[in-house]
Amino acid sequence: MRGLTRAYGSHVVVRDLELDVDPGDIYGFLGPNGAGKTTTMRMVLGLIHSDAGSVSIFGEADPVAARRHLGGIVEGPRFYPYLTGVANLRVFAAYSGGVTEERIQSLLEMVRLGERQTDPVKTYSLGMRQRLGVAQALLGAPKLLLLDEPMNGLDPAGVRELRDLILRLKEEEQLTVFISSHILKEIEGLCTRVGIIQDGRKVAEGSADELLEDGESLEDCFLRLTGGVHGGQIR
Repeated sequence: MRGLTRAYGSHVVVRDLELDVDPGDIYGFLGPNGAGKTTTMRMVLGLIHSDAGSVSIFGEADPVAARRHLGGIVEGPRFYPYLTGVANLRVFAAYSGGVTEERIQSLLEMVRLGERQTDPVKTYSLGMRQRLGVAQALLGAPKLLLLDEPMNGLDPAGVRELRDLILRLKEEEQLTVFISSHILKEIEGLCTRVGIIQDGRKVAEGSADELLEDGESLEDCFLRLTGGVHGGQIR
């Protein structure tokens, strides 16, 4: 991302943002609520336009050409609740074109939903829906997967399942993953590099070794860089 900027009326949500995600990264995208994370991810995915700046994905700067490298979940996956898991994927595959039944079955096995694929999605737990959402995002065999707060609302078992899935995707599919989250302990153990924004601006970027001071956790580092502790309260 180079000089990425987006405003809603007079309110600038993302301002001159520059981030570098390397191939093979699991990149943690962090910031307080309202910092501009979801807006940034929407711009990368081409769901909204930027007012200035550019995004290059694996060398492709044209938004249409870049989109073939991308898959993502922003603000939670959406499904037809009365259709089965596999039927939902078939619907989305029909929109995508060129997705085989073999690919659909492979993805269901990858996200550990093979045995539940013929059950209606309305019977799925939140964690199962999140994993089905990942399968949906991977239908077109992207190189880069964007996940916006995928662990929100998950119980510890669901968090572990999603974390293990992300690691498998990196190793087995050679995916680059760009993930936003407020669960900093998970990000610290999962991500190879981290970018932190506040008020739409980058305040830090690098590996944990580069960002953390002696004895700090990622949570400590985040609060120090964003001024999150104020008058004894986290704001």
